[in-house]
Amino acid sequence: MSSLVLFAALLATPADAKKRKPAPDAEEVAAVILGQALTSDGAMDKLIELCDDIGHRLSGSPQLQEAVKWGEAKMESEGLDTHLEDVMVPAWIRGKQSAVLLDPIERPLNILTLGRSVGTPDGGIEAEVVVVDDWDHLESLGDAVKGKIVLYDVPFTDYGATVQYRGDGANRASRQGAVAVMVRSVSPASLDTPHTGAMWYAEDIETKIPAVAVTVEEAALMRRLSERGKTFRVKLELGAHFIEDQPSHNVVGEIKGREKPEEIVLMGCHLDSWDVGQGAQDDGAGCTAIMEAGRLIAALETPPRRTIRVVLYTNEENGLMGGKTYAEVHADEKFAAVMEMDTGAGQPYGWRVDQRRDDKEEAAKLAEETIAWLKPIQDLLEPIGANQLKAAGSGADIGPLVSQGALGLGVWMDTTGYWPIHHTRADTIEKIDPMNLRRNVATLAVTAWMIAENPELPPE
Repeated sequence: MSSLVLFAALLATPADAKKRKPAPDAEEVAAVILGQALTSDGAMDKLIELCDDIGHRLSGSPQLQEAVKWGEAKMESEGLDTHLEDVMVPAWIRGKQSAVLLDPIERPLNILTLGRSVGTPDGGIEAEVVVVDDWDHLESLGDAVKGKIVLYDVPFTDYGATVQYRGDGANRASRQGAVAVMVRSVSPASLDTPHTGAMWYAEDIETKIPAVAVTVEEAALMRRLSERGKTFRVKLELGAHFIEDQPSHNVVGEIKGREKPEEIVLMGCHLDSWDVGQGAQDDGAGCTAIMEAGRLIAALETPPRRTIRVVLYTNEENGLMGGKTYAEVHADEKFAAVMEMDTGAGQPYGWRVDQRRDDKEEAAKLAEETIAWLKPIQDLLEPIGANQLKAAGSGADIGPLVSQGALGLGVWMDTTGYWPIHHTRADTIEKIDPMNLRRNVATLAVTAWMIAENPELPPE
């Protein structure tokens, strides 16, 4: 080649050609990420900060906004481009709460007011208690519950089946004239610990009645009294109320894709918690796990092909305004997949694959195709036992995006230790197994990286 031709060739070559590196081998990088995740306590260190230095993070509270600022600063310091997105959230105040069984002996009951409940009038509510087995039993009682407190004593089967009594119990009892409801805590086990959680009032309800959770033990006591033919009364005094909506934020951290930055792989959790315990399992562990997964990917020499985005959602527990607002604002973006961790920090089994379509058969077929598409990730996660895939719901915060057509993936894990302390004062940091938290970080980081690197988008 003549010197003139060589000079022309050099001129035609991009100036940064020598700096370019070939695309990384996705599986080799995934193996590196896996090893780093399993030897890092980054997620646990962040979780200790969140739980011990800030504590519970009820929607609309100063603690939640302190956590928002903490999350923004932490992700920015760990290499993610971070910003806040405005969300207005409901602000419910628990206030005072007491319940007293008046007969056959007088004794206090261990309760927690259910989230979003109204309070009692000044002086409280005192009424006879009717023990109810299920919806059919309530309906069969008709006007017999009028003027009474309904106790839903429904044993835990699974969360989805049992939680409906917490959510809708006040509405159904109010329609039949009840003055308040008590709900057996939604838990498979109990050490005299009440479980709070959200309830709601239907638009057609004329009278909003207060609702509390009682422990499994308290519910059992009242059932025994009922089965022995005893008539007994309870007095409730509750100060629960709402104040005006408060400003909050979704915290968003991003690693921009090197080739397809407009296509996004999202990892989500919810930063808020109930105002009891520390919110360590629900959902502090989920947040620090996805933050650590983001840190590991941000530290790679070569960024992923697609953008990876970490979202700490606000107000999941009693409104879902973070998830709803995010889906509205980002409706026009292309999501390769949206992932969520929000059932504690147990041993991860794999992923719940969520493909939603109006046609159920189409959705089932699409889920099967997606599971096949995820096979390379399944193989990579086999060494840590997180290689199972099943068609199931993914998560509440990412639900609005999944309903818009995105592929939803929810971490599928062992929840044996989760439900007994769910929404209780016992949801504290020492319940977290550091090794299982590492495995969850590995599951999230490897999956996010591999989807971001895949030349093909998931089946549609």
